Amino acid sequence: MKLGHKGKVIALLLVLVLSLAGCTFGESGKYKYYVEGIVSANYLGIPDEYIKATGADKSEAGVLYLQNVIRLSENINNYYGFSINSDHELYNKLTDLSKKIYSKAKYEVGDVHTEAGANYVDITIYPINILNQTVPEVDAYINDFNQRVQNGEYNDYTQDAYESEFASGILDILLNACDSMEYKEPVKLSIMIVSNEDSFYISDSDLRAIDANIIATSGDGVSTNPATETDSQE
Repeated sequence: MKLGHKGKVIALLLVLVLSLAGCTFGESGKYKYYVEGIVSANYLGIPDEYIKATGADKSEAGVLYLQNVIRLSENINNYYGFSINSDHELYNKLTDLSKKIYSKAKYEVGDVHTEAGANYVDITIYPINILNQTVPEVDAYINDFNQRVQNGEYNDYTQDAYESEFASGILDILLNACDSMEYKEPVKLSIMIVSNEDSFYISDSDLRAIDANIIATSGDGVSTNPATETDSQE
């Protein structure tokens, strides 16, 4: 069968929608703990702080994390133009990649401060740079793959097998890059705690701001002075 060439990767904003209930653990001084809980539950799959801060049960926190992993997997799938939904083994590999990427989330939650009567929690995020740091290797792989297509190496492949072969190579590149993760320059956000009479929570816009900076999007190039995994927080 005649197979088309694979195109170069184009930029795609990885914005993942988060859905969190308002916190009912309204004791003053717990705002920092609450923010730490949200981030660790969403990206690290560690729900303990989130459960204590919000009263959610373990299954609810697990669903929250799984939803984010699925969304990241879908975004990576679309970002690279994969067509692997019918390949369950390879899609599981993509899911494992998403979990591994999130396990490298690097951030520092600061103390609570008050401005104009509102409470804020500062969070410093070191955006994961995997999309940028792998561009040279991914481009080289795509060029080589296209040359092999032109040479007829995949003429006997089914379309599904061809798509899986292409995707598997890129997933391997990304999985390997996780072991030497690079980060962009840190981004500092001030997250406002929205308080009601007996509850407090974070606005959707602040949740999206956190999420938008967890993973750096492509188009900016690799950081000229990237941090490495050895610089991760203790």
